[in-house]
Amino acid sequence: MSSKTKKKTVEQIARENDLRVVEKGFFRNKSGVARVEDKTGKKYILKTERIEPQQTKLFEIAKEMERELSFKVPTIIKADKEMILMEEIAGDSLNEFIDGNPDWVIEQSKRIADDYQKVIDRLLQAERVGDLRKDGERWTMGSILTWGGPIVEAGLLRYDDIKNIADKMQTVINEKEEEFFGWAHGNIIGDHIIVSGEELYLLDLNIVPRVGRGYYDFLRAIDFAFLKTKNTQEFYNKISDWLNKYLPNENREEVKLVLANRAIGLLGWDILFHQVEYIKGDLEEKKKLLLEMIKI
Repeated sequence: MSSKTKKKTVEQIARENDLRVVEKGFFRNKSGVARVEDKTGKKYILKTERIEPQQTKLFEIAKEMERELSFKVPTIIKADKEMILMEEIAGDSLNEFIDGNPDWVIEQSKRIADDYQKVIDRLLQAERVGDLRKDGERWTMGSILTWGGPIVEAGLLRYDDIKNIADKMQTVINEKEEEFFGWAHGNIIGDHIIVSGEELYLLDLNIVPRVGRGYYDFLRAIDFAFLKTKNTQEFYNKISDWLNKYLPNENREEVKLVLANRAIGLLGWDILFHQVEYIKGDLEEKKKLLLEMIKI
């Protein structure tokens, strides 16, 4: 009988590559991301978890295209199925600027989200990465029900409220079919963007099928920034203006539906199920406003 190979630890992979672990858990206490150094004392970032199939290729493409993009990416030193070793970028997370200059943060997020589509387009010219409609629909409908469960269990919404979002989403999918889906990064958030002097660096790359072709990543950036701001109500009040400014030609009802889907994720999965520790500001206020986003 075959047994599943036990996953190597960060320490094991570091030793195999003549590296020493300097610090673990600095990024959301994740055990698979560590600061390491080589024998000369030069420091790097070692990632050993969630190594996505296309990640290394996306880094290569983005590095080749940097002059065309509004962001840079770290140089990859070594990569395989178990690890990515990359240069460490000095600077501040984009999250640090949310309360002082939210308009600038959202503007930069939109630029990066738009430019990342150029990286995706280059990848798709060379490789097939999945079934956009089939994979996208499976993930979207599954996420609504999975994320919605804890909200219903907490008594904040009824099952019918979650089903209403699911039904509306299914209706749009049936009407627009593949046109409603697009390949996206899926997680262009402040945690993954470093402001280093005049440059912005995107640290984590991926490709996933998502609803909201061309704008899902932008909405994802907004919803994560909502979790990270201390000025919850003020930020919430600005969302409509940002949508008007940056998505003037998109169907507003569809945009609100995708945003409602994201709000279900924040409330049900991040806040209630995982009880993530990185949320800033008044938690009850955030819950109340997320419920407003969901009730469309």
